[in-house]
Amino acid sequence: MNWAPEKCLAQYDFHLHTYWSYDATVSPERYFVEARQRGLQYLAITDHHVIDAAQEVDAVAKAYPEITVIRAAELSVTTSIAAVDLLCYGLPRDIPDVLQWVFDRYHAWQQETGAAFSRGLLALGHDFTETDRENLLQSYRPPKTIQYQGFTHVKNAILQNHCLERGFIADVTEYAALLRSARERTHFPPYPGVADVVPAVKEAGAVVAIAHPYGYFNKHDLDRMDMLRDECGLDGIECANPGAVPPEYTERYRDYCLAHGLFSVGGSDSHSEQDLADRFARHGGPNEWLDGFLDCLPCASNR
Repeated sequence: MNWAPEKCLAQYDFHLHTYWSYDATVSPERYFVEARQRGLQYLAITDHHVIDAAQEVDAVAKAYPEITVIRAAELSVTTSIAAVDLLCYGLPRDIPDVLQWVFDRYHAWQQETGAAFSRGLLALGHDFTETDRENLLQSYRPPKTIQYQGFTHVKNAILQNHCLERGFIADVTEYAALLRSARERTHFPPYPGVADVVPAVKEAGAVVAIAHPYGYFNKHDLDRMDMLRDECGLDGIECANPGAVPPEYTERYRDYCLAHGLFSVGGSDSHSEQDLADRFARHGGPNEWLDGFLDCLPCASNR
């Protein structure tokens, strides 16, 4: 099937970030408003490392009974090939202790990582204090998210612009090297290990898909795909993602799913109002994937 994400609107979007993600700015309600206008039936809010939007999402969802919400999160884990992002779907309303421990670790990781960036830049001789980091976070994050999550790491684009304005770098091409140097000067905490996270997610009854797999799979390296399927306990693959999966690989990943009994999902990976306008539900995943995905969930709705 030839699927043109820039033209086709799906009935679902299973990769969305709200302002409860450290790097996103969209309110939960904006997704519901757009979903109703565009005729979507299913959403999954997949904030980075947390499910802190759940209470707000539940409250908003009551006004949109035609839309089914999948309780989910995007959890980054340390694997044998470095960090991998996993989309965890069907998380329970009542979080068991084993899974709450995982989310507590992610909350701590975000704060520790933010502090590490401050230490690393200071170690390089740049005037970047904890107060500077807090001010940057307050420039784009709602107060309630900071009150709940503490002072996390800063959205990459915001930090880059700050470093440029303060003269830490001469142009944006130097930013990646600056961050590498900062990492060399202080300890940065690794993501929680896959062997700790995935068993807890599955014990809670949720299922796991690998997000935007093009890089993780080394395009279409079958040995790498088999290895990650086993190591991450994959139940599915995000076969369609407009910014991260080239359209010609969507069908390849879908074929792999069919061959190995995995579900397929698509998501726009929206973070901003611009993403919402340009990409929401235009991820390239056909509606025929829905039944296979929903059949894998312990409960399709968070209500």
